[in-house]
Amino acid sequence: MRSTRKDWRQSVADRRDGLLVRLYKAKAPYAELKRAVLAQEKELIRETRTHAERLHIQRITAKHLLTEAYAEDVGWEEFGVLLRRIKRLGSADMTHRIHVACLYVQSLPRFPEKAREAFAMLDDVERRLKRILKSHYLRREGMRSIAHARAVSAASGISPPA
Repeated sequence: MRSTRKDWRQSVADRRDGLLVRLYKAKAPYAELKRAVLAQEKELIRETRTHAERLHIQRITAKHLLTEAYAEDVGWEEFGVLLRRIKRLGSADMTHRIHVACLYVQSLPRFPEKAREAFAMLDDVERRLKRILKSHYLRREGMRSIAHARAVSAASGISPPA
């Protein structure tokens, strides 16, 4: 391990990026990517000193796997497991919440029966965003992301349940 926690955190980011670059260059299928990312998560967790560090590594891993699952059009068996893991771990920050909620709503063409839950999550994120100052960049970008997610779901014929 590195001498300071700041150095260690930077090494974690560098190793994560290195692994992903290697996997993307090799055009690894989702199953292989998932195995490699989870193996690295296990290795990184062994190096943590605090519960907060472990939780952070688990959260960023879960978010990354959900993004990859969405991109690969995986089924609900996999996507649902990742969503439940993210809910259990909680969100690292507001951008994490926005990202997950938007992916969930945009995935509704594959899982239309989950519309009520997905739109409830999106509405919750939108309520939280509205508590931020109108001039804050996070609110503007978050609201744009939410509008885009709603447009994608509407274009596929899925609207929020009444």
